Amino acid sequence: MQIRARVPMRVDLAGGTLDVYPLYLFEGGGLTVNAAVDIYAEVEIATRADRRITIHSEDLGLSEESASLDALTRDGPLSLVHYALAYYRPEGGLDIRVTSHAPQGSGIGASSALLMALSAALCRLTDREIAYQRLIDIGANIEAQVVGIPTGKQDYFPPLYGGVCSIWFGLDGWEVEGLSQGNDLVELLNQRLIVSFTGTPHSSAATNWAMLKSYIEKQGDAVARMHEIKEIAQAMRLCLIERDMPLFYELLDREWRLRRGLAEGVTTPDIERLMAAAAQAGARASKICGAGGGGCMITVAEPGELDAVRRALERAGARILPARLIQKGLELTTAG
Repeated sequence: MQIRARVPMRVDLAGGTLDVYPLYLFEGGGLTVNAAVDIYAEVEIATRADRRITIHSEDLGLSEESASLDALTRDGPLSLVHYALAYYRPEGGLDIRVTSHAPQGSGIGASSALLMALSAALCRLTDREIAYQRLIDIGANIEAQVVGIPTGKQDYFPPLYGGVCSIWFGLDGWEVEGLSQGNDLVELLNQRLIVSFTGTPHSSAATNWAMLKSYIEKQGDAVARMHEIKEIAQAMRLCLIERDMPLFYELLDREWRLRRGLAEGVTTPDIERLMAAAAQAGARASKICGAGGGGCMITVAEPGELDAVRRALERAGARILPARLIQKGLELTTAG
């Protein structure tokens, strides 16, 4: 049997960090708004006649082999795959190939997307129901085991659901709301959106932890900033429903200005330089994806100004990614 899974990654528009447990509980509930982007994580699983497990990461150029599932250790650069295999416990041997098409340290949820693709494929292989809620909750727990720091959940939704989403987090769990089904929202945003790589990888786990620590210890104005970020996320959801693009620009800019003061390292001189170059060329707002410190950046401008902004970003040293928002989430196929 051969199983292939492909999922998109995400860009976040507002309310990042409000998906991190238990911060959203302190805030009386959290809201994150994000969108699926056509930068993919892919997994291919083929069954073997013996009990050997082989794992190959195409983007990292790494390969591992073990005599059996039980002989597979959980450490190393492919530990996320190890932990998922330990949970789903497929019978028999497997050849596993994983690929991430994002730059390393991209901040667009690459590892979470890969985990969702792998989890869906392992569910198909082991005849489990592919229930999105269970995949997300288990995936967040697995990733927390791997990184050893509280993790957020927003990265798991676009790979499965696709489109533009609002995700609510509260005492009784989470709820996802699609904002782009059956309308032109994805196209309106694509006409105004640039995704670029700053050239600096980042670690979202460490930055998220710094933000959570600042909030819990009430350092500076971290609590007030997070209150306002929640208000912006609520306003962002409404402005996207109403297709209010001028307000969208304003909210994206306000969110970044608040976020960069949440913890040391969220922004850097290089990030600010890239954003200034984009603004001088006509960009209405820019925002680092994920927790900050580097990785990918989204920049928005009016359609007629987009080409000039792209050129300005490239001259300043950013790498423009050929990325567009998409409506489709998980793709899963089986052969043999």
